[in-house]
Amino acid sequence: MTNANENPKMTWSRKDWILLGANVLLFAILYLIFNDQLPDTVNSHYNTKGEADDTMAKRSFWLLYAGIGLVLPTVLSLLRYIDPRKGNYTRFEGYYNLMRWSISFFIHAIMLVVIMDNLGEKLPVVNLINGGLGILWIIIGNRMGQLRSNFFIGIKTPWALSDDNNWRMTHRLAGRLWVIAGLVMFVSAWFVPATWTIAVLLICTMGSSLIPLAYSYLLHKRKAAV
Repeated sequence: MTNANENPKMTWSRKDWILLGANVLLFAILYLIFNDQLPDTVNSHYNTKGEADDTMAKRSFWLLYAGIGLVLPTVLSLLRYIDPRKGNYTRFEGYYNLMRWSISFFIHAIMLVVIMDNLGEKLPVVNLINGGLGILWIIIGNRMGQLRSNFFIGIKTPWALSDDNNWRMTHRLAGRLWVIAGLVMFVSAWFVPATWTIAVLLICTMGSSLIPLAYSYLLHKRKAAV
């Protein structure tokens, strides 16, 4: 079981500032380039066929983008400083940074796709979003086995949090499932009929999350039965 008392004092690091600065810079670049070009009302939601079915004011779009593209990565950076097991983060520092940067770039890429669509570019928006999500799943899942016990990132079952071996085995399985799910999501984004893409997306995301949860419980029951 992880010693939750091994929590060295941490301060906002140089890597945190670099990530925050990169997100601010990317947001600022897109805003300065495209704000005047966008119409006052922009498409903000698309159906499974890639057709825009909802809109919002341009100002609201930029506020939404700022909230997702700047606030979310900042929250991800702050998690380690409030986690009771913050001492474990040094054991998966590389994965933690990879996850934060991957999510940040995914957000900016999706927002750029939406912006270009609103400027009249005929892009397969839904395919790009679903395919991008598949790539994100692969990147995050590929090194998920490096995760160590914490309260904010990973498959946080009570059985995994109380048993380091359970945690390791659960995340090794989860990592494989996330990579497989990501590959299926990416392929389906381009080769599966549009009406089925959402079903595939839900099955992959839910399956890659719920199966490790059940596996963690089975490991706990097996250990208790010994």
